[in-house]
Amino acid sequence: MIKSKADYQNFIKVEAAAYHKSYPDFTYEHRILIKFLKLYRKVEYFHNCRKDLIGKIYYQLLLKKYQRQEIKYQIFLSINTIDIGLRIIHVGPIYIHGDCQIGKNFKIHPMTVISKPLGHNDKYPVIGDDVWVGPGVKIFGKIKIGDGAVIGANALVNKDIEANATYAGNPAQKINDKGYRDYFKQG
Repeated sequence: MIKSKADYQNFIKVEAAAYHKSYPDFTYEHRILIKFLKLYRKVEYFHNCRKDLIGKIYYQLLLKKYQRQEIKYQIFLSINTIDIGLRIIHVGPIYIHGDCQIGKNFKIHPMTVISKPLGHNDKYPVIGDDVWVGPGVKIFGKIKIGDGAVIGANALVNKDIEANATYAGNPAQKINDKGYRDYFKQG
């Protein structure tokens, strides 16, 4: 994901600006989330780009700090998994396995798990750009979630989801043809 210092700075700028643009009543929780995402991206930058001795040492220190923050906030995001524009809506339990692939402008709520099914080591979800995942969603298996998809609260996703549609339920079923852009008009 992050391949240079310029990429790192752009990720930070874009993600912080998204919070400020999205929330007119900016709260302490939003500050915590931005700080967490900055640390997440910094760890990613040092892991990918700084191969010198000082960079490797600093990466280990940052990684320890990041792991403490993961436990504190119960947000477990593997590096090099999520592209630019990540927005975590609230502090709370989130788990995303390191082999998943997630596109740009990903919105996620707490109580969400994105991983492989038990007993399968090669079946991870691929999530497109501009996807919104509601609270309590579970996404498992070798599935593809199309660009612009919206997944409603507490859905269980174990099959492919088409682009620009809303899914909900257990198991998730298509409920309408509204996509991410229909819910979040760009101003």
